[in-house]
Amino acid sequence: MCIALSVVIMLSSSLLPTLTYAIPAIAALLVLFMQIECNSKWASAVFVGTSVISAIVVPYKEAVGIYIALLGYYPLIKTLFDKPKNKYISLLIKSVFFTVVIVATYWVMMHVFGISTELLEESEKFFVPVLVVLGLAAFLLYDKAMTMLEITYYRKWQRTVRKLFKRR
Repeated sequence: MCIALSVVIMLSSSLLPTLTYAIPAIAALLVLFMQIECNSKWASAVFVGTSVISAIVVPYKEAVGIYIALLGYYPLIKTLFDKPKNKYISLLIKSVFFTVVIVATYWVMMHVFGISTELLEESEKFFVPVLVVLGLAAFLLYDKAMTMLEITYYRKWQRTVRKLFKRR
């Protein structure tokens, strides 16, 4: 059910292509909830299933690429990045991770899959680093929001959700 809902969310990227990053981020939240309520194996299955089906049926491949390369599995590895006791080291690790993954993702999308990046090709040289920095800021905000959502879920919603889905 989570896979089907994630694919429907990913399909909405074709209707709203301006939300290239937001839609995969929303779909990735289902991986987070599956990890909380079940375990990492089930959450991984949601990520893989959503990735495969989205790659086949979603026409807007840039959003699918962002989901597969970065945001879809991020809830699974987020705990590794949060382990360092020093929050600045944790932020540095997350920043390096994002920068490497996003640059590699766009390189693969442009050179392997031939996805058009006219805006990047026609822009001034300073524009790409500015986009990476803005993307990094958005990613770090997403990470913080995910942490806060997880805390809120544990404190306020988990009991209600479990009662709702309790077997009778």
